[in-house]
Amino acid sequence: MKEGRMPHKELSEELRQKYKVPDLTRRALLRGTAAVASVAALNSLLAACRGAATPAPAEPTVAGAGAGANAAPTAAPTAGAVTGPKQGGTLVFAAESMGESLEPGLWNGFGASNVIDNVGTTLTRPSSGEWTGPAEPGLAESWAISDDGLTYTFRIRQGAKFHDGTDVDAHAIVRSLTRQANTEDSSYVEGLYMNAEYGFHNWESITAEDDFTVKLVLKEPDAAQLHRLFHPASIVISPKALDQLGSDINTKLVSAGPFMLQNFVPGQEATLVAFDDYWGGRPKLDKVVIRGFPDEGAMLAAIESGEVSLAPYPPATAVQRLQNAEHVKVEQGPPLIDLFLGLCALNAPMDNQDVRKAINYAVNRENLIVAVLHGLGEMPVTLIGPTELGYDASLAEMSRYDVDKAKEHIEASGLSTPIKIELSYENNRFWPQMAELIKSDLEAVGFSITLDKLDSGSYWGKVLGGQSQLNMNQRSLWVPDPDNKVRLLHSSQAMAQNETGVAAFPIGKQFDDLIDRGRSESDPEKRVEIYKELQKSILDWLPYVMLAYYTKPVVMAKNVMGLPVAGASTERVFLENVWLE
Repeated sequence: MKEGRMPHKELSEELRQKYKVPDLTRRALLRGTAAVASVAALNSLLAACRGAATPAPAEPTVAGAGAGANAAPTAAPTAGAVTGPKQGGTLVFAAESMGESLEPGLWNGFGASNVIDNVGTTLTRPSSGEWTGPAEPGLAESWAISDDGLTYTFRIRQGAKFHDGTDVDAHAIVRSLTRQANTEDSSYVEGLYMNAEYGFHNWESITAEDDFTVKLVLKEPDAAQLHRLFHPASIVISPKALDQLGSDINTKLVSAGPFMLQNFVPGQEATLVAFDDYWGGRPKLDKVVIRGFPDEGAMLAAIESGEVSLAPYPPATAVQRLQNAEHVKVEQGPPLIDLFLGLCALNAPMDNQDVRKAINYAVNRENLIVAVLHGLGEMPVTLIGPTELGYDASLAEMSRYDVDKAKEHIEASGLSTPIKIELSYENNRFWPQMAELIKSDLEAVGFSITLDKLDSGSYWGKVLGGQSQLNMNQRSLWVPDPDNKVRLLHSSQAMAQNETGVAAFPIGKQFDDLIDRGRSESDPEKRVEIYKELQKSILDWLPYVMLAYYTKPVVMAKNVMGLPVAGASTERVFLENVWLE
């Protein structure tokens, strides 16, 4: 299998028009082999586990038939005390936005990813315990891994059906996982890139050994491979639908998940209905409406009026108000989301290390957490958060607010003051308020900040075109392994090439080596040591300045039960076992 790396060139006009990607300037929006999930913008299918599996070396346990056959697919904590699941009802779900496409290889807007997660199904599923626990069986009811960690043999469960009534088999799975890079596939559109999120560029081959056996061979061992296989980009799609619809699968997605897509209005909403023949059992809800609310005021009004009963993206400014509302409950998630500044060293003065360090010490993170996130955050260290393998709390000193030290680095930079910098950010959510406070902090130590407020498309066009100086972004733990976040700094990634520019500097090779070693190492203790070394290098070079670990809340009506809150707090919202009391 050829490496399906996307060439560094402009997006095709076909792709831009089909998926309504804004025209960019000097570099392609999707340059490189991957972009973060959070740009969709992130982080998993929590559901019943059936059958036994052989664990990967880096994942010491996989739930078997006894432990998981009827386990509720929840990641702790679960919202609401379960008194007995009930069948029926319609759930109206307020998404942050609804994109124009449901193409797993190129979607935009978290609402689209939420549709994909509930219409689709994958080879593996997230842990039914902790979000960061071992992967569990999905369409693959079991698997075996070779001693060298390179060969995965998956046994596919029999009897699973696609929404069009056709059978799920090994051939369908192989096609789904290769179509994004296969120019001969009838559904191929140039520029599909999210296969990088499930590890495709490290695959030597993937084949159907028979109707119910899939063999995956890696180029290098990957401790996170089983976790990567439940990224939404890796859902299995009906071959019949791919043949009939071609690239139009982007609005008429047909998979084998708990819900079927009944109707999709691009940019507005999607209506899903329960799939009676779902291999994991019919979901409790009859219907789900996922509606985009890009305006926070409109979303808040819909929550308070009872128009919507689930809001995993509530306005941060209204959380305290909603906590006091009688008809809703607010569940705070674990610290799975990183908020940070990206410092693009391609553009002066961000190539000056003292400038980057001055910015780091000038930002008052506690103020951001209190004033902007309303207390829904924790003080950060590096990209690897406190729930993740390799987290090193001893490095927290670098996140302290120290005006004197910031001024020392301003002087050491050798630049005349005020140092002019443009801060680019999206004009939505909490980013504008956060930008204002950061501007104030930086100007207090010798910078002159121009705020560059952009719509989402223009922002990402600028950042992934390598044209920003200082930008703001987030990374959610969609794949619960530290590699999911630190790989942002790998030279193969669009973010390393253009958001921070580290790929163009000697430090990029050092990052690549440590990131690849961490991915390939199966011994958890050795991985921890590698990630500690990597985090020290990150804090020395500072391609990112951390702002907070966001403990994003989820708001729902009090009669909504069984929601996996940890997954929802990292934008992976799974409704298979949700029910209405």
